[in-house]
Amino acid sequence: MNESKNELFGSNDNNVADILKKYLKYWPLFAICIAICITSVFLYIRYKADTEYAILSTIFIKETTTGQSVNENQGFNNLGLIKTSHSIDDEMGILRSSGIMEKVISKLNLNVAYFLEGKIRDIEIYGADVPVNILVDETSDNLAFDLPIYIKTLTEDTYELKTEFQEKTIKSVHNFGDLVSESFGTVTITKKENTTFIEDGKPVYFLIKNKDRLVIDFLGRLGIAPSNKGGNLLNINFLSSSRQKGEDIVAGLIETYVEETIKYENEIAENTIQMIDDRLTKLSSEIDGVESNVENFKSRNVITDVASNANSYIGQANDYKNRISEYQSQINVLVYVEESLNTNSGDASISSSVAMNDGVLSNMVNNYNEALIEKKRLSQTTPSSNPVIVDLDSTLNNLRTSILQNVRSTKNGLVIAQRNLQSNANKYQAQIARVPSMERKLSDISREQSTKEGLFLYLLQKREEEILSMAAPVSSTRIVSLPKASLYPISPNKISLYLGGILLGLFLPFCIVFTKEMLDNKVSSLDQLTKLSLAPVLGEISKNKSKNNLVATERERTATAELFRLLRFNLEYLKKNDKNQTLMVTSSVKGEGKSFVSANLAISLAAAGEKVILLSFDLREPSLMPLFGLTEKPGITDFIVKKGMTIDEIIQTPTDIDNLSLIGSGIPMIEVGKLILNERIEVLFKELKTKYDRIVIDTAPIGKVSDGFALNSYIDSTIYVVRQSYTKNEYLKSLNNIYQNNKLRNTMVLLNDTTAGQTYGYGNKSS
Repeated sequence: MNESKNELFGSNDNNVADILKKYLKYWPLFAICIAICITSVFLYIRYKADTEYAILSTIFIKETTTGQSVNENQGFNNLGLIKTSHSIDDEMGILRSSGIMEKVISKLNLNVAYFLEGKIRDIEIYGADVPVNILVDETSDNLAFDLPIYIKTLTEDTYELKTEFQEKTIKSVHNFGDLVSESFGTVTITKKENTTFIEDGKPVYFLIKNKDRLVIDFLGRLGIAPSNKGGNLLNINFLSSSRQKGEDIVAGLIETYVEETIKYENEIAENTIQMIDDRLTKLSSEIDGVESNVENFKSRNVITDVASNANSYIGQANDYKNRISEYQSQINVLVYVEESLNTNSGDASISSSVAMNDGVLSNMVNNYNEALIEKKRLSQTTPSSNPVIVDLDSTLNNLRTSILQNVRSTKNGLVIAQRNLQSNANKYQAQIARVPSMERKLSDISREQSTKEGLFLYLLQKREEEILSMAAPVSSTRIVSLPKASLYPISPNKISLYLGGILLGLFLPFCIVFTKEMLDNKVSSLDQLTKLSLAPVLGEISKNKSKNNLVATERERTATAELFRLLRFNLEYLKKNDKNQTLMVTSSVKGEGKSFVSANLAISLAAAGEKVILLSFDLREPSLMPLFGLTEKPGITDFIVKKGMTIDEIIQTPTDIDNLSLIGSGIPMIEVGKLILNERIEVLFKELKTKYDRIVIDTAPIGKVSDGFALNSYIDSTIYVVRQSYTKNEYLKSLNNIYQNNKLRNTMVLLNDTTAGQTYGYGNKSS
């Protein structure tokens, strides 16, 4: 049991019921805080919070390269002739750029804000609700930003301006459309034709906004994110206090972005066309130079076409070779004939083929052969000396000589002709040998010519494409969903604010109570006492609201009186012995109500028919007897000091309470400790126990002095009084020490001066 109580004493854990009970007693504080917080939220939403709508739009950006045909070489990208592709990340950066937003502000004239003055807060108006158009000269050096400038229409053509600037009141009347130069800036105000504004007496004023700050503010409200991963859809989100204004801003943003994209692409096209024109001019000159080089090369080398000329050279060379071969054959025949004529005796005939195409030689050969045949015929029948044969020999010799001369002459002619043919053949062979070199040189020149002509044609094609793209500009951006404001404001979030208000209304009092409980080091409830005390708890005594301190009489029916009667019952329930005759009432320090408890406990016991005596044993600072209207002397100290004094001499009896007697503390003494140890104390208790059913002792607080411990041998039970919100928790350590070590018999604890007195428990503790 004690071990269990020690665990409770050293633990800070509470069950849910205890926690709820602790905080529920402060429910009025919680209710007030919640009401204040909810009211504050309502007032904030009604008069302070800015209503904001979410403007949503979706656009599609084509992420492809434009201005490039399918067959174009990727290398042309380096020439700057192909437009760059649209990257989603880059386009998001462009949409969020300050330059685009600044152009939107200028286009919609958003640097001028219009307001209707209200009693609590001013209301911004926009669009058709605005009665005028105001143009601000942004180049002016004296622009006063965020200065309320009131405008009031006087007639159809005039208006009045009024403001406070530099501690001066500026008030002037002007005509609509006039240029107005004031100390706060230069503006032009025109009357709007289509407006829903109704003059109801509420002042209208406008503010000139700083465009740079406005750009930062709008960009902070702008959100751009891909609709899906890897896709080309972009979601645009913008927060605005006005639905129409927000839609116009997002629409203006998309429109400006598209215009800037087309403008940028047109600038690229114009620059490309200019570059192409410059390049075409230079290429034309270069192509002319290349064509001149081709012409000069062909003229210099006397060729029209290298291939055909090469074939001609080869044919000519082969022809010459054939003719040389023919001449060589004829020369060889003639050489043979010449050798035959020189070596033969003259009896051999000459072949007729030797003459070839020479008619003279052919006749001579024929004549020679006929004369030889005639000689051979005659030689068969006629001797060699015959004049005819002699004449034939002479004819043959002459013919042989003539033939030999003719052969030699023909041979020499053929050799000369052969040499001429060989010379011509050598020339054609030289031309043939030059053909690869000329072909290579002509190929290089032709390749350069072809390259420049191809580039020239490509540039002409690109020029036409760029001109067409400028003539019919098409943006790569498509609006999937038009800017649309949400039906309901997203800010302020009323549900969240009210929920936050309720939570704050709970949190603040919780913090207050928690802090109070943490700082409160005193016993605050019977439950706390039950957990902190190892000694059994008798119960509680509620706060005495009457002026009379003796509340336990039979005629009293108060809650405090009933609790004393319950205390009497608990004493019987928790007693350790059958008699439980002597009861000592003590506490930790002065002021915890031990004298009050002692007096009323004695009265309650006496009312039950028991014969009770109440001892004022607080010999240092007695306070018991005045509760009954009696004096403290003669009393206990008198009995101790005066050896001959009897107990009857110190007993006092109140006239209005039956069965109750009292003994006061007696005369004040200095050495109280020695008096309590006097043997006369034992005599006193022995005699009292024989005369009374109950002895109730009101002793000094044991947290200050040890007087009560000296009486331990005379008592049966100890009632240790703890006062709610007065006794410190640390005092209970002394109580637990007393209980654990049995320094006082049958120690029980009683909570005094409670606020409710609704629980009449006696605890569940035993020794």
